[in-house]
Amino acid sequence: MKTSTNSQKQQWNSSEWAGVASVWVLAEAAVAKLSRVFLWGPPGVGKSYLASRAGSSPVQVTLAEDLTVQELMGHWVPDRVEWHFHLGPVSRAYQEGRVLVLNEIGRASGSVQDFLLGVLDDRDVASLALPNGELLTPAEGFKVVGTSNSSPDQLDPALRSRFEAEIHLPVPNVTLVEELDRRCQGLGGALADSYLDPERALDPRRVMSFINLVCDAVPSRQAALLTLAERAPDFLAALQARGVRLPCDTF
Repeated sequence: MKTSTNSQKQQWNSSEWAGVASVWVLAEAAVAKLSRVFLWGPPGVGKSYLASRAGSSPVQVTLAEDLTVQELMGHWVPDRVEWHFHLGPVSRAYQEGRVLVLNEIGRASGSVQDFLLGVLDDRDVASLALPNGELLTPAEGFKVVGTSNSSPDQLDPALRSRFEAEIHLPVPNVTLVEELDRRCQGLGGALADSYLDPERALDPRRVMSFINLVCDAVPSRQAALLTLAERAPDFLAALQARGVRLPCDTF
């Protein structure tokens, strides 16, 4: 069980944290071995970072409602007196056998989601017809990792069914927690413990920005206000209560 103070759970014990965080080991294995994986969880926990490690030079795209199929597939561009077809990020990853990371896939427009149905087809039937008449088939090594802050329930059922695995990542990447603890003993633990209450969970990117500022000699109160805004007082009080000693600074 988690240790508790005033009937409220405040910290993971080591064995429970290890159990919760072990999902990252599962996610790494899935991304390495499968061709189509969907990762979801709170902002900043490390979904895109994990996806980017699946290949040597992944192609990353952040989807949005106003992003068009043409921007993903490619478009014609003038070159003096001639026009040439310029491959978009999806077509480039497809042709070159690279990992395609689709961030915020649930935010894609309906037309883009329809386009992605073909991109996510099984390799033996997949193909991509370009506006220049070329027909691409996925090169060896091509795979897709989709990420989202929201549940896969938000995806179109047909698109969701294309993924071979769905993995929920509810806590920060263990590597990130360890890196924060290496830079400031106890800071990574404070980040991890904030996820005991999802509504109070800290954004790992902001905690990393905080320690970067402190290490650059910005006073802790100013650094916390800049990165954590209205949560700064509670954050600093929690660090002080845990006995966290910030480098080059005092509370």
